[in-house]
Amino acid sequence: MVKKLSAVLLSSALVLSLAACGSGNNTNGEATSGNGTSKPANGEKKVIKILHWKQENINKVITDINKKFEEKYPEYKIEYTTTGPDDEFKQAQRARITAGDVDVLADLSGMRLSPKDWTPGAKVPDWQQWIDSGLIADLSNEAFVKNYNANDIAKAGTYNDKVYAIPTGKVAMSGFFYNKEIFEQNGLTVPTTWTEFISVLDTLKSKSIVPIVVAGKDVWPLKLPVFGLQAKILGGGDQQKWIEGVWKGNSAFNDAEAVEVLDKMKTLQDNYIIDGFLGIDYATAPSYFATGKAAMIADGTWDAPTIAAANPDVKFGYFPIPATEDAAKNASLVGKYDVTWYAAEKGPNKEGALKWLEFFSEPENYTEYVKAAGFVPTQDNIATGSDFIDNELAQYMAEDFELAYEIIMINRDNVGEHIAAEGVHTEYLAPGGEFKTAKELADVQQKEWEAAAPK
Repeated sequence: MVKKLSAVLLSSALVLSLAACGSGNNTNGEATSGNGTSKPANGEKKVIKILHWKQENINKVITDINKKFEEKYPEYKIEYTTTGPDDEFKQAQRARITAGDVDVLADLSGMRLSPKDWTPGAKVPDWQQWIDSGLIADLSNEAFVKNYNANDIAKAGTYNDKVYAIPTGKVAMSGFFYNKEIFEQNGLTVPTTWTEFISVLDTLKSKSIVPIVVAGKDVWPLKLPVFGLQAKILGGGDQQKWIEGVWKGNSAFNDAEAVEVLDKMKTLQDNYIIDGFLGIDYATAPSYFATGKAAMIADGTWDAPTIAAANPDVKFGYFPIPATEDAAKNASLVGKYDVTWYAAEKGPNKEGALKWLEFFSEPENYTEYVKAAGFVPTQDNIATGSDFIDNELAQYMAEDFELAYEIIMINRDNVGEHIAAEGVHTEYLAPGGEFKTAKELADVQQKEWEAAAPK
């Protein structure tokens, strides 16, 4: 496996890490010096450096937990730094872990996309490179790991039979929030098949009610309902089988199942999603739904607190996209693990990192966290106090949590833009894109897949 990271990455890491810490979006308001080290206010304290992205509800609860930690362990001081999400955060991750300038770092999801013996030439993900390079601490023997569900740790925190990560929660993202009052007023019930779903959408349109809003300007929200379509259609409901088949030549991006996925999403985009959805951003979309301007919103369950904040009086539920005519197959949500913690093996304070993770993992602190985050817990017997999480979602959350396509799809390196980043990319379909039919896009995707094959 990878023995070391590229020379370019290593040479740029120090510069990036200094910039990340020097500009210091530190949610505790603590001063940081130009080289990222803390300036202790009261004597010499052992600093624990934590890196995360900006997400207000989670940043706030982590800050609260940090304060409680410092009160219990006054010999420590937390330096909690946040950056912008996505690429900015990934750059900070890479820079600081390779420079040994972080103790605890978050990741965007559980461990994923690790190459298999049937994926020749697949890109090795960052987390795997870090572990193979000895940069991530082995947590296998840490007592706090036992606080978490063993299946979740196995699926999202284990590599080569060792535990390296703590997945802090699960989110579903293959369904729709729906306005219960709009449904009741129009005699509608939650659909369980594709035909029932189209009937609901047609009824709403006939009453001049916008069926669905989605934040098309940010592009990625368009993938959310597609994850449900993929999970229930590809491989006859076994998308892992379909993905392995793509690598082995037994399935293809333009086979009947793949085209069906694209075609059903195009049907929604053409006929039932709000006009001008490509101009609606993710920050704005929840308000359309919360204020009754649309009966449904395609979004992840993590946005329930945002919707409730936009209109505390709105009564909403959530259901999986009914992708097929088999109601039993459709009756579960697809999602991912979110906010996964790693401890740096070669950070400035490994001992402090482990102590912080232990403190975070105490049921009282973890419950505070998961309530604020709006996650389905990865610890057992945790009551969030949220009717939405504890009751509304429970009926759709299968015991063996089903991961979304983007989490399990291992892509070829340097693949074309129409299938890059484990995406389906229905934004390339008309009206926003150049392809008038699903089959046209599917054929291009298959060509790009073949062109990226190892030579």
